[in-house]
Amino acid sequence: MAEKQKLTASQRAQLFAQATRENRQMLPRMTATQGATTLQCNLPKARLLSKVLFDVEGVVKIKHASETTLTPPPFAPYTLIRQIRLDLNNGFAPFAISGQDIAMYNMVRLNPNIILPQNKNDRGYCFQPTYVASSAGTDNKFKFTVELPVALNERDPIGLILLQNDMTNVTLSIDIANDADMFGNKEGFEITLQNVDITPSTHTFSLPAVQEAFPDLSVIKLVNSRVESVPGNGQNIIKLDTGTIYRKIIIYATDVDGNPLSDADINSNIELVFNQADINYSVRAETLAHINESQLGFALPKGMFIFDFAYQGIPGLGGSRDYVDTEKLTEFWIRFSTKNAGKIHVISEKLARLK
Repeated sequence: MAEKQKLTASQRAQLFAQATRENRQMLPRMTATQGATTLQCNLPKARLLSKVLFDVEGVVKIKHASETTLTPPPFAPYTLIRQIRLDLNNGFAPFAISGQDIAMYNMVRLNPNIILPQNKNDRGYCFQPTYVASSAGTDNKFKFTVELPVALNERDPIGLILLQNDMTNVTLSIDIANDADMFGNKEGFEITLQNVDITPSTHTFSLPAVQEAFPDLSVIKLVNSRVESVPGNGQNIIKLDTGTIYRKIIIYATDVDGNPLSDADINSNIELVFNQADINYSVRAETLAHINESQLGFALPKGMFIFDFAYQGIPGLGGSRDYVDTEKLTEFWIRFSTKNAGKIHVISEKLARLK
């Protein structure tokens, strides 16, 4: 008997597209009436998970003895969320990231301007230049949506999670920040969360009836963030984890008070260093910002820079040509110099192979 021909990834993806159907389903609403609260839900055991979304809507009361307006941090109201986690019971966490950092991650896409819109609309208040305060306290509404895409992109069925499996449990956990930290702990302001409603939903695909159309589930996408304090007045080195394949790296540079650094505050090229010697990327801040804005068609917030190894004409839809495989690297660094001390947020999207 002739040996069965092995399907290529593109052939399997084509068969999957023919043999499945997408589903979008809402999950029960979760409510918190104070800060420093964790909301949690288990995803239904049905179909193949491609994406988790959740709508956030609520009210904060802002009080000040004499001020009538509060200028929030750059990524408010996403800063209301201290951490988002999507956990699998096999030890992997496809997402472990703060609200501010998920906003930046969600911007690496087409139409990034919907993440931080500069105006109010009839469906709610997403991003406001200022919030209203008073001596008695004034209620301010907020509303936004967060996306957690576990699949590689909208085209390739890689990274999907099989929910329809007795052995797999997927849990979404959302940690609400302390009241004082929601808008940057501004001196003299008293901020109180009145209520927040979080409504999750899933984007899934039905299981193909044909085995040849079943996607490869051996690869998982991991998105996480970390913060490093840097002394400034010289070279800063951020050592990244090795052993996985990097698709995106987002850098957000601030001073010690959380104010974003300008391009001029970064007084060297931003470099990615392999094994302490090889430097495939060495780009000045102004040039990297121009590249990012040209690719996304949107002026990114100050202090934010992106190395998108999955970009080939359309964000996230490029092939593997430029992925950074660190499985054989012992060191992988971000290196650049800043004038002053500060903090560097690093958000990374990586691929790992399940053992």
